[in-house]
Amino acid sequence: MKTIIVPTDFSAASINAAYYAAELAMHTHAEITLLHVIAMPLTVAEVPLPIDSIEIAMGEANRSLKELKEKLESYSNDKLCITFRTTVNSFLGELENFNRQKKIFAMVMGTSGAGATEAFFLGSFSLAAAKHLARPLIVVPPGYRFKEIRKIGLACDMRNVSETVPFQGIKDIFEYFPAKLEILYVSKPKEKMYPQVLTETKFMQNNLAWLHPEIRITTNNDIKQGLEDFVSKNSIDLLMLLPKERNFVESIFHKSVTRKMVLHPEVPVMIVH
Repeated sequence: MKTIIVPTDFSAASINAAYYAAELAMHTHAEITLLHVIAMPLTVAEVPLPIDSIEIAMGEANRSLKELKEKLESYSNDKLCITFRTTVNSFLGELENFNRQKKIFAMVMGTSGAGATEAFFLGSFSLAAAKHLARPLIVVPPGYRFKEIRKIGLACDMRNVSETVPFQGIKDIFEYFPAKLEILYVSKPKEKMYPQVLTETKFMQNNLAWLHPEIRITTNNDIKQGLEDFVSKNSIDLLMLLPKERNFVESIFHKSVTRKMVLHPEVPVMIVH
């Protein structure tokens, strides 16, 4: 059975994401693992962190995870298999561990734009997961409640799609959702790539033919704004991004460019490698 990993720091944003993950797990027949990472702080003058302080932190985290587990079980009428784990590690270290596991369906994270106590969910962690997690990552907006996924949007830059688009990964996701696929390409004004784009879109249509995708091309100087308009006008339930290049990832996730999309997305965003 597939597993959904839910990192949490017990903030409102992360708890909301956990409930979203519970609904997602029921729809995909997956198990849930709640995860709390205790990051090792930099020590002063290389003085080790006291062992008892780590044990105290782990004890408190395990009690909070157990309480969240029980709430989610009650919410699902005991239909879910939920486990939890507290670990002392870096977030990137945990991502490396997950990349070695084969039965992970996705990681579901919350996002929030305020409060030092919610720093776990600021852009740097979302970006780290997007760049380093081999499995799909779903970023859930604050307060967003799960609803049936009927329409999935896929943003694509239409460059070398035969070599860079994970067609099998996309097909695997649609095995769980009887959703309509809409593909978006955001073109800049006066861009002279249409012959290439038409060739790439035809390849996309051929390789995803059984999904009957609808491909849309829009013009906008701002990729973020183009994506937001697409989501709003087409009632997208889940926006799928393919961060195949570093500059594309950063154009989506860097705070100075797309702060709203990272910290306050309108709909859940799925990153697929």
